[in-house]
Amino acid sequence: MRRVLTVGVTYTGDAIEGVEIDNLGLCRPEVDHGRAAYPLYEYDTIIINPASYTHFLFGKAGEFSNEPNELGKLKRQNDRYDLDSAFDSEDRCKEMEAAIADGATVVWCLSEPKRMNFFGYRETHLGFVTPKATSFVKRSGLLVKKGRRFGLVGSDTPFARYFDVLSRTGGWTLCLSDPGESEGYASIAATPEGYSLGGQVTLGATKGWLLTPPTSQEAENQLVRDSLAVEKPDPVHEKYHGIFLSHTGTDKPFVRQLRRDLLARGVEHVWLDEAEINIGDSLIAKIEEGIKLSRFIAVVLSKKSINAPWVKKELDIAMNREISTGEVVVLPLLYEDCELPEFLKGKLYADFSKPQEYEDILAKLLRRLRIA
Repeated sequence: MRRVLTVGVTYTGDAIEGVEIDNLGLCRPEVDHGRAAYPLYEYDTIIINPASYTHFLFGKAGEFSNEPNELGKLKRQNDRYDLDSAFDSEDRCKEMEAAIADGATVVWCLSEPKRMNFFGYRETHLGFVTPKATSFVKRSGLLVKKGRRFGLVGSDTPFARYFDVLSRTGGWTLCLSDPGESEGYASIAATPEGYSLGGQVTLGATKGWLLTPPTSQEAENQLVRDSLAVEKPDPVHEKYHGIFLSHTGTDKPFVRQLRRDLLARGVEHVWLDEAEINIGDSLIAKIEEGIKLSRFIAVVLSKKSINAPWVKKELDIAMNREISTGEVVVLPLLYEDCELPEFLKGKLYADFSKPQEYEDILAKLLRRLRIA
């Protein structure tokens, strides 16, 4: 079952076999449990249209969406709908990072940056929950226009049908005048004068699509269908060189079991020192080789390992690679409760500290490794 989240976009078309669509918002579950989305990394496809605060908080337009003092009216309706109470931007951003890293298709609809002074200036672009996408839109010359004609539309774009529906129904309203394609943006559709109506963005580890928003219900339905048609990389053919298990000798029994389970479930290369280093080999050279050839460095965290010199060295190498490439490299695996290193505290970790939850956490790790 493929799970789709639409935020600010409503799908009213026929049911799509094998697809479950949630039209929900990005508010905190404790503020409005019924209208809050699940963690973003639980979705295979995410479509966000932050046309108003209500759009991105609760999933669809509300009675105050077109009001100039929307935030004030929301708060008067329910004191918990105050933006600071209703929306945890930092948490949702972390979820989005995890979703993108996990291969989710993400589509951001361009929107006017409605800016409101309500205990400080706030913009609806908060709803992108991706600071890099927000910054990119801001510096790319967002223009509010009104048009029905298109210039060039890429024939091989998965959103060709969406643009066709737009031209026949509500037309288009927003475009980018200067997206700077050398900055990680590849335009897929343009206005007759050459402004971009959508494209694929790659901003370091942030990947997704920016599109002019739907202006009719038919266009909303087609946007969902086209988003589902975006081809994902075939896990079998991805450039994947396995996982390196960084650990201390004290945790060897757990690491051996983890390696056996990963191999049994299809992970082709799980680097473990005792399995890779033979008598006479250079210990340092073999470990450096293992790190270099591994796509991920899994750090098994325990009270002993966090102070182990070898683990510190391996973690330092892995973090430097992550910073330089912009890709997720370090996968923290918590084996027992301990004080996490400062630079790992912001990462979502796999919690193997509870034996009864081992299989569930293993399944999450396998998903991170693109193993079906």
